[in-house]
Amino acid sequence: MIRRTYLGLDIRSGELRAVALHRHGRSGRLTNGRLLPLRDGLLRPALRGANIPDRRLFVKALQEVLHPLAGTEERVAVSLPEGAGRLLLTEVGETFRSREEGVEILRWQLKNQLPGEAKEVHLDYQSIGPGQNGRTRLLVGLVAQDVLLDYEETLAAAGYGAQLIDFHPLNVYNFYRPRLEMGNDFILVGVDRQTLSLQVYQDRALAFYRARDVESSPTRVFQELARSLAGQSEKIPGSGRAPVFLHCDWPETGDVSAAVDSAFGRESTLLDVNLQQLATGALDLPPWRARGLAAAIGVAERLL
Repeated sequence: MIRRTYLGLDIRSGELRAVALHRHGRSGRLTNGRLLPLRDGLLRPALRGANIPDRRLFVKALQEVLHPLAGTEERVAVSLPEGAGRLLLTEVGETFRSREEGVEILRWQLKNQLPGEAKEVHLDYQSIGPGQNGRTRLLVGLVAQDVLLDYEETLAAAGYGAQLIDFHPLNVYNFYRPRLEMGNDFILVGVDRQTLSLQVYQDRALAFYRARDVESSPTRVFQELARSLAGQSEKIPGSGRAPVFLHCDWPETGDVSAAVDSAFGRESTLLDVNLQQLATGALDLPPWRARGLAAAIGVAERLL
């Protein structure tokens, strides 16, 4: 029997990370994973304009990382770098009569935060729980249409169709969510190369989100976290006591773990992807490199 392959691709500014999964019961098993460094300047994540300056070379890189995994599969779930768009949390009081109406209302409500003219921005949203005073909290994703088209057309030129597109931090969370008991209220810190993300969850719903590019040093991680956390304990009751989990793809994690501990004033938990429990065979990757596959697996699993 021919089994469908589920492809996940995590696009980072300096690297492509790809995985192939097969369905196993209600979950998936990792059949293979690959990481491919990108030369400087080959990808430039930005809110507007071309993110891929040299499409021909980027297509070759996509084919190099995906072809050995794909077989005959052409569909891929894609995790975009944070700098290619925006993730926002907002609340609405009204009930949308249709998804199209919701998109138009949110475009108007968030007009000052759009990465371009309203008609030139792709907007998607999902309800993530109750807000204040009977309102509904929404997570909104924004990508300029020319940016989205840049990625989609480049994937198509490589022979692949993007079946699902989302942002890196959400797919990191999607990887850990079914594998780790975090509790109802928790904080997830992501340190991926030169990107720092902070997600605060209450009742398992995202209550605060921020992502920034930072210099790859524990000191800069501490400084940016301290800046992001200023005043958040008052805005998000209970976050000052919530457990802190750290996802980090650096080779050495001791100093960055200490920086995160200092920023929060309590000990954090360094997460391990434990790919040996998910893989059908041995992966020729050191543990710190395996951690880099978390978002690719997280987005691929959304296709299962």
